[in-house]
Amino acid sequence: MGRDLGAVRTRRGICRALKPGMHTSRSSIHIALALVATSLIAPASHLAAQGGPKTTRAAAATPSTDADQPSLQPARSVLRQLVGRWRFATWFAGNFDGPPDATGTRVVAALYDDLRLEWTETHDDSSHSQGVLGFDPRVGRFYSSAVYSDGSGVQLLTGAPSPAEPLITFTPLPAPQPDRRLMESFTLTVIDPNHFTWVPLDHGWRAVFTREP
Repeated sequence: MGRDLGAVRTRRGICRALKPGMHTSRSSIHIALALVATSLIAPASHLAAQGGPKTTRAAAATPSTDADQPSLQPARSVLRQLVGRWRFATWFAGNFDGPPDATGTRVVAALYDDLRLEWTETHDDSSHSQGVLGFDPRVGRFYSSAVYSDGSGVQLLTGAPSPAEPLITFTPLPAPQPDRRLMESFTLTVIDPNHFTWVPLDHGWRAVFTREP
């Protein structure tokens, strides 16, 4: 790698799967959201392009309620609990009882409605990041996009909610190489109204968020 591992891991403390040199940009997030939406609905478009069934007339829209979409209310609950100001601490694998390897602050606010959130984050090492987290009721999945001041691209994730607990498993878009799948996929777990965690599937580190007054 040719770089100090401690410094790299600190900057990657919260879901970093990107390269240095990124410019934080709200327009980048908007573009990222469009890419995520395209990825989520692509299978149906692809089916039609390959000779799948087509319709010549759009079906009449019908009102949708939470009862029609069982996943909608749990998704709202998870997102609602994430709103606020948080202090986070990150520990790398093997650091069981020492001080955290990275710390910082994240502020999460509603964006347009209660199914979309925007967040900004400042690490104590002065790096910054911002992103969007939301739920798409059309496909019953979460989505996430993020850009980082010390990276060169955008991070796109799609998330599958657990039906049994407030836990979301995120996987990257596009799909990574098999040897990177675990380190670039994450779980978000709401422990209680004042704590949640963000952990890669390879358990290389763990981030614990604690709500600030």
